[in-house]
Amino acid sequence: MNTTSAIVLFLLVISGLIWAGVQSNDPSWSGNTNQCKGECYDNWKAENGGGIAEIERSKQAALAAASPSALGEAYYGQCVACHGGNGEGGIGPKLQGQPDSDIVMKLNAYRAGEERGAQSAMMWPVAKSMADADINNLAAYISTL
Repeated sequence: MNTTSAIVLFLLVISGLIWAGVQSNDPSWSGNTNQCKGECYDNWKAENGGGIAEIERSKQAALAAASPSALGEAYYGQCVACHGGNGEGGIGPKLQGQPDSDIVMKLNAYRAGEERGAQSAMMWPVAKSMADADINNLAAYISTL
């Protein structure tokens, strides 16, 4: 059997497997239909505080009403591994006790690609994706540590 014949045979086998899979696709288990509707969905809404849109509106309202430090606390979760749970330092420097203006200045410098020390390269991609609000909220939280 030459290479061309092997490739053709392989393609025929794969095509047959794909065809068999498509022919036996059962929407009740494939995720193509919503099985929770009517009374099931009404019960789900009662247990979860409303429909999906209502729950999302509630989340957005809670975020809008949250203080900057509360929003920063949620963002700080990605800082813990290097800076410690209380900003005490570790792999990264100690953040605890630094004024929020210093944190904002340093994060803006990292975001701009400036070198601030030996571990700048670790901070550049972190700060690059941060919006001004993220930086300010994170600094507000860090100043409470």
